[in-house]
Order: sequence, then C-alpha cells, then structure tokens
Amino acid sequence: MLDSVQPGQVDPHQTSVRFDERGVEIKLVHLDRQRHSIRATVGDRDAIVATSNAHEHFFATAGGTGEERPWTTQIVDFIAEILRGEIEVETTYRGRAPISVRHFNIDATGQRRSLGSTGYLRAARFRFWQSKRTKTERVSWL
Repeated sequence: MLDSVQPGQVDPHQTSVRFDERGVEIKLVHLDRQRHSIRATVGDRDAIVATSNAHEHFFATAGGTGEERPWTTQIVDFIAEILRGEIEVETTYRGRAPISVRHFNIDATGQRRSLGSTGYLRAARFRFWQSKRTKTERVSWL
C-alpha cells in the first residue's frame, strides 16, 4: 500500500513498527507536522487505527466468511485514505479540552460521509460558561 500511495510526508526517523505476542503496532509520523501521526494496533482478529483524535475499530467476522471486504483490507484502505488526505477530523473543544470528535471520509466530489464519533466524559463538558469551538483538520501525507 505504501508503494501504491507513495506518501512523501512520512518521517522515516520517527516512524516505528513493533511486534509482540499480541500483534503489531505501527506508528507513522508526518514529516512537517510532527504532532500528526497514524497509529495502528493489529492483532489476530481485531485492530484499531487512529489519527488525530479519531479512531476506527476493525474486527474479523466469525469464521472469516461472508465478508464483503476482508477486515485486513479495510484497515489498509483506511490508512491509505488518511495518507491521501481523504479523512477529515472535526474536534469540538470546551476551553482547551476536547469533548467530542467526529470523522468523515471525503469523496472525490467533496462530499462528507460520516465514519464515526466519540464523546469524552470529562469535567470540561460541564463547564457551560466556557465557549465551545470546533477545529476541522484534514492532512495529506503525499
């Protein structure tokens, strides 16, 4: 996949791959934006891929049959979409604390397709006197 996408903005000195008894952990760090990374933890039957404050879970189906696309292909495709800048992450803050995250796939026509959302239960959520703000990020690694 990396040969196909050819992401020129991956920092080779900060990127890592680790294997242990649970599976493999991969971390890709952006060359010019060091705080941006793609993290993947892949086991025998499940995986989590994260970027910015967003993440996706992937699971093998029981018996591994009947899948439209194998879960491992879905993981690789999601990472490729992040690298190509097709994933947009929208984080809502109250004060400086993130309180919710939504992430979207952006298609070739610019349409957003919701992939998921996460809410954080933290004290900042209840600080109604602080204003909310939303930050939207979409980073290309090409």
